Amino acid sequence: MGCGLEDRKKELDERELRIADRERMVILREKELQLFEDSLKRNIAIRDSSLLLTDSSSLPLPDSLSGSWDVTMLCTKTNCTGFAVGDTRKETWLFIKRDEVVSVRAMQGDKLIRVYVGAFNGEGFQLSVPPTATDSLSSSMTVSLKVEGLNKLSGERLIRQADGCNSFFKVDITRPAVSKNNL
Repeated sequence: MGCGLEDRKKELDERELRIADRERMVILREKELQLFEDSLKRNIAIRDSSLLLTDSSSLPLPDSLSGSWDVTMLCTKTNCTGFAVGDTRKETWLFIKRDEVVSVRAMQGDKLIRVYVGAFNGEGFQLSVPPTATDSLSSSMTVSLKVEGLNKLSGERLIRQADGCNSFFKVDITRPAVSKNNL
């Protein structure tokens, strides 16, 4: 009667481990899908809200300012946790004109991290991140930029959080250098 009982118990234990591993993989996949769905909803809300922010006094974005720019942001003042004076952020911004609205896609590598919308006033930009359904209405992120030259913009980014704290960043934006290999 005891023949093979240990082997069958071992097989059952291994089978239970495989089933538990599959359950963990299914749970992880469900979480990934939920994050992806939330991201899609956020992007749709951003796109929809950008259509509401048209400013009839704005000027169209000149073709010379459209395209990709390298961005360096330096924290100059903060009373928020999670930020420190001297913190540096690097991103790539893609300036796009849609009718009279300027849209800026902020990227880190190939990942879209936020979208700013606003207007070009002839001398610079006034941009903000539209609130989404999941954001607090008392939080905001705004950027003011001046055109310093054909390949340079500069200004300030202000992050106001719902708890009342503020973080100020000096923003320097330059056109990426074109290497001879890319020509």
